[in-house]
Amino acid sequence: MISFRMLSDQRLNPSAAPRILIVDDEPHVRKFLRLSLQAEEFNVLEAATAEEAIIIVHGAVPDLMILDLGLPDIDGRQVIKDVRLTSSMPILVLSGRTEDSEKIAALEQGADDYITKPFAVRDLVKRVQAALQQRTLRERQDEDNVLTGELDIHLRAPEVRRAGAAVVLDGDEYALLRLLAMHGGRVLTYGHIVRSLWGKEGEPNRQRDLQKRVHGLRHKLETEPAFPRYIVTEPAVGYRLELLPRQGSAAGQ
Repeated sequence: MISFRMLSDQRLNPSAAPRILIVDDEPHVRKFLRLSLQAEEFNVLEAATAEEAIIIVHGAVPDLMILDLGLPDIDGRQVIKDVRLTSSMPILVLSGRTEDSEKIAALEQGADDYITKPFAVRDLVKRVQAALQQRTLRERQDEDNVLTGELDIHLRAPEVRRAGAAVVLDGDEYALLRLLAMHGGRVLTYGHIVRSLWGKEGEPNRQRDLQKRVHGLRHKLETEPAFPRYIVTEPAVGYRLELLPRQGSAAGQ
């Protein structure tokens, strides 16, 4: 069991550098991750078990967690559930489990992203940086609007603007966009989206309808629908709405 002295040893001096918690039972993996992240000027905390991770989450309040699912005491998916009871910090799963069903289960528990081992450190660092940026942008949103790039998505009324101009959406398109916006920056699985829009009974046969709505939204929102910037596909898993910095004339609205 981790002691309070161990926890205090991992507390860091106040710093602008984000605190990244690595949760993995393999010491060589933790060392590699620690050195890679420290090279990018992140502060790093470490845990080898789920129990240690939960204590550090509550005590040191990290900004992001990198989580292996195969922990010796509790499965990593339970860690995600426990953390989500009190924290909205980004959780990036880093696991040797490559099955789509494992990815979907982890994301539906509340993970923000899923990276499979073996992995490229450059890709991992980019994902960490992107997740932290998405969190910052989420925190700047208000309760009524989600702002991303040139888009202004109203959550309390069916109104969407792009660079200040109204975008005409039908009811299903707006419902889908609103759902993605409410979870901006996070992957929503196909099953989650279908259940939210059509109920559980729609799960077996609604994925094609979902694809049609995504196709329609991209043609109305994206400059290049074939290369979407806002509604991004996570292959075999689902979609996410990217939160992008404000730009151009929309930035001042």
